[in-house]
Amino acid sequence: MSAAPSQPYGTVVSDSGVVVREFPSTDSHEIGRLAHGEKVSLRSKVRAQVIDGNDIWYLLRDRPGWVAARYVENTGPVKWAKDTMGY
Repeated sequence: MSAAPSQPYGTVVSDSGVVVREFPSTDSHEIGRLAHGEKVSLRSKVRAQVIDGNDIWYLLRDRPGWVAARYVENTGPVKWAKDTMGY
């Protein structure tokens, strides 16, 4: 059994990819997109707008923006924003 990575990351599982948003809501400005299968570093998570029954959104670590967890499968534990410094 392999150990979890020291910094969590996610893989986009939606066939159409996922939109990167300025804030954790579909009402927020679109600031980018990630393609199906793309790996992305995750900084923290919050509960926000529910997408297909999932209310978790991830803050990206390597670029600005948020993605809905419904479309991203995480590897390793992702801390809650309240438990991290600066998100």
